[in-house]
Amino acid sequence: MYYFDCHADTLTEIPDSGTLMHNSCCLDLARVRAFADRYTQIFAIWQDRAAMPQQPEEAFQALYERAIRLLEAQKEHIAFCRSARDMQNAHAQGLAAAFLSIEDISIMGSLAPRAREYGFRFAMLSWNYENSLACGAVSGQHRGLTAQGLSLAKHLLAQNLVLDISHLSDQGAEDIFQLTERPVMASHSNARDICAHPRNLKKEHIQEFIRRKGLMGINLYRLFIGGKQQLPDLLRHIDAILELGGEDILALGADFDGCGDAFPQGINGVQSMPHLKKILEQEQFGRDVTEKIFWKNAQRFVLEHVA
Repeated sequence: MYYFDCHADTLTEIPDSGTLMHNSCCLDLARVRAFADRYTQIFAIWQDRAAMPQQPEEAFQALYERAIRLLEAQKEHIAFCRSARDMQNAHAQGLAAAFLSIEDISIMGSLAPRAREYGFRFAMLSWNYENSLACGAVSGQHRGLTAQGLSLAKHLLAQNLVLDISHLSDQGAEDIFQLTERPVMASHSNARDICAHPRNLKKEHIQEFIRRKGLMGINLYRLFIGGKQQLPDLLRHIDAILELGGEDILALGADFDGCGDAFPQGINGVQSMPHLKKILEQEQFGRDVTEKIFWKNAQRFVLEHVA
């Protein structure tokens, strides 16, 4: 099967005793290789900004270099990609493809305008907190991008980075929508109409994603699913987005290693993806829609917008 996931924190969570091939996290290459004929992963580089120094550049550099070493150690199995062409070349060689996202770009400090030089192709202006650039959804929905954040967002767009609004406040999302007509992504968010968590997207923003033909990765974190937090509750989110006309924007943004092991029953880590695919395909949405969710929509987005 083909598998494309839009968000995992694994590269920053692997313990020193582990590797990207084998580790105690929710995702490693050995488990993916057991089921995936073609694999693409967007790995987030992330750290809690509150735990970093006031001047975070050195700490970020160490975090980034460790992630690159983990990727480089598995270069016979996975390629660090900076473009859609890199992804295609990796797949042609039988390799997995890895892209990097910066989750809360403020952890880069003064290095943030150089995000593209570091190989990032996806960027979030905030995490859960409010920073000098923007307000995170958990901190408040009515404060958006600051003047500094707007300036940086314009710079990133000019460099052809994809802006990711998953952690932004509602007003922050509105600010991004007003700033550009380009498609954007929400790498790991669900539908707020189904579960009223601030990290989930409200209907109007999902409709805007559909209008722009952006990308929305469904998050497997139990807290964002609601209900009894079981697989049928997850399927309700997918169904709600499909009812809005979102067949061509839905993807997977599992949030592996970003939410511990707090998944719905039946999901125990990346090894459970074939089970999820079977549920979607046989019991709910059919083969064509399931293939779009599992890889086709995300691949289309990268081919169109990551150069």
